[in-house]
Amino acid sequence: MINENQTIRKLQDELDNTTQLIESIRSKGADLTQFTNFLDGTLSHIRSTETSTTASTPSTPSISNCSECRQLKNALMLELTGKERYRFGYEQLAAMVKEAAPILRKQKQDYEASFEVIAKLTSELNEARKELSDLHQLSDESIENYRYIQRENQYMNDDNKSLGTKIQVLLAEIEEHRTGKRPAEINPTISEDENSSQQVPLTFRNVVELQHANQKLDKMVRELRAQNVIEDEDLNRTRFEELKKEHKLQEVKLKEAKTQLEMWETQMNSLVQERDFLRLLVSRSSSQTNSSSSSSVSTNYHQLENLRDQITRLQEKIDELSKKNTQIYNEKDELTRSSNEKIRTLQYELLTSRTEVEQTITKLNLAIDEQSTNRLTITSLRTEIKGWQERHKTILEMKEKQESQYYEILNELRQIKEEKSTLEMKLNTVEIERKFERIKYEQTDNECKFLKNEIKKNEQIQPVIEKLQNLAEFTKEKTKAMFEARMNDLMLNNDDLKQRFENEERERENDARNFQIRLDEVVHSLQQEKLQHQEMRNKFNMEKERAEQINQQLKEFETKLTTNKTQKSDFEQQLGDYEKELKLFKVQLESANHELELKQTLIQSGNDNINELNSIVEKSSVELENMKQEFDQKRYEFESEIQRLKGELAQQEIIQQQHETHIQSLNSQIQTIQDQHHAEFTKINELIEQAQIEKLALKQQLDEMENIRSHIKFENEQLQQNISQVTTSLYY
Repeated sequence: MINENQTIRKLQDELDNTTQLIESIRSKGADLTQFTNFLDGTLSHIRSTETSTTASTPSTPSISNCSECRQLKNALMLELTGKERYRFGYEQLAAMVKEAAPILRKQKQDYEASFEVIAKLTSELNEARKELSDLHQLSDESIENYRYIQRENQYMNDDNKSLGTKIQVLLAEIEEHRTGKRPAEINPTISEDENSSQQVPLTFRNVVELQHANQKLDKMVRELRAQNVIEDEDLNRTRFEELKKEHKLQEVKLKEAKTQLEMWETQMNSLVQERDFLRLLVSRSSSQTNSSSSSSVSTNYHQLENLRDQITRLQEKIDELSKKNTQIYNEKDELTRSSNEKIRTLQYELLTSRTEVEQTITKLNLAIDEQSTNRLTITSLRTEIKGWQERHKTILEMKEKQESQYYEILNELRQIKEEKSTLEMKLNTVEIERKFERIKYEQTDNECKFLKNEIKKNEQIQPVIEKLQNLAEFTKEKTKAMFEARMNDLMLNNDDLKQRFENEERERENDARNFQIRLDEVVHSLQQEKLQHQEMRNKFNMEKERAEQINQQLKEFETKLTTNKTQKSDFEQQLGDYEKELKLFKVQLESANHELELKQTLIQSGNDNINELNSIVEKSSVELENMKQEFDQKRYEFESEIQRLKGELAQQEIIQQQHETHIQSLNSQIQTIQDQHHAEFTKINELIEQAQIEKLALKQQLDEMENIRSHIKFENEQLQQNISQVTTSLYY
């Protein structure tokens, strides 16, 4: 992208340079026109001077005989011809540049579009790579999990098989005890069915052979699984190699496109060099025109021819570049099409791989569910019930603690309300005191006004004024001192109240935070209990299904017992027949009776065992029913407690909302009171300032009165002196 931006900037700079070159050529053409106009003016001036000289001096030579004029004419002709040629070449250059401008613009646009397409393709390739890597990781993880679960399933199957063999052996032993005959040995084969294995009883002798057969089967299964794993890995490898090959082909194509772009840049650099060479030629031609006109015309002519040749070459190169650009554009379209097709194929493969992964995940989840169902037992239920009981106790303890904390918080809120009421009473007393102080201040103001009026009335009486002034100053100082002391006390009380209020607000915020944290903990614990309750329900359902399966197995055992009873009845009939026959053979009868007694004892022991099994099954069923009833009762209790806790939480939330609204109202009242106090304080300060201003005005008036009094005294003294002088003069 950086190289692409650099090339675009280079092309823009080249276009700017070409425009500057055209403007310089135009300016040079204008300079040449100015020079020719100057020469025409000089010639006209020379002709006018020559006409004047011919009129004055007829014997002077003509203009045609003047060598300088001839040289000037020749130079002018050469300049005019050079100028025309230069204009013609300039027009051709301008036309060529105008013709090539749209082609260059199209090439520039195609170039920028190709870079955008390349950037999009690279981004899509990177996304596809990331998705492939993620899918490979998911497939590896799923394969590992699947293998692990297969192993565990194998272990479980082996355990089930071993249990089945043990059960068959026990059944065979029971039949031996009943009949007193050993069953015929049967060679185990790999292709035996489950029904045949259930019908034929097993003994300890053929258990080993069955174990060997199971081992052989396990080996065969493992080999088949290994082959399947190897085949899957080979398929994944082949797909990955194909994707790598396609990626390499796309990288090669991108490299080819980059090489073509570099070739194009080199060609553009060569064009820039040729343009610089043309600039040098133009500059040289302009310098040579200024130095010598005649030599410059010839050199300009040759240079123009060279320029034409170079322009033709440039046109050919531009045509070649346009053809290459079209080829590159076509290749770019092909690359985009092929890349889009490959991206589609990759997306399809990704979708297929995702579906396969999802299928494997579902299989794994099913296997995990089966494993979890196999591992669940009644002991886990009992332990969980005990845990529930313990949790219930802990919840009750937490509830008691929370209730105690809640009552403590309520007591604290009551204390805060009482303190608030006391503070309100204090504020009311302070307001009343401020009202009295206002009244006193108004009285003092009225007294001051009255004193001012008396001072105005009694300006001529100086001692009265002095007394009044002393009284006013004494009263003002006294009232001012009293007012300042009272204000200081009020400010201190206000600061104390503010500190108390801030401390109470902080404590209230801390209590609210702690209460909120406790509520969050209670809600979280309730949610956990709900989840655990749901898990217990699921486990109970699973255990219920397990119990149903056990009941089905017990029914099967009962059916087997009924078959055994039928066999017993047949055997008793045979014994009756044998008794009829054994009457002839007394000795054999005694032995047969002895054997019958032994067989009867064995049968009784078997029946006792069966009865014990039935009793155990009945006890287990009774225990399961009791557990079910207890679980239902506890579930009902837990649900009732949860509902009660929900109601309490709702009540607590309502109470909390009420407290919050009350606290907000109190805060608003306190803010209004503070605003009122602040306004009153500002008013009092304004009144104090006004009183000080009035005091200063009174002092100024008193000073003026003293000055007037002193002036009057001075005039009285002068009058007395004058009177004394007049009296002395009259006496004398």
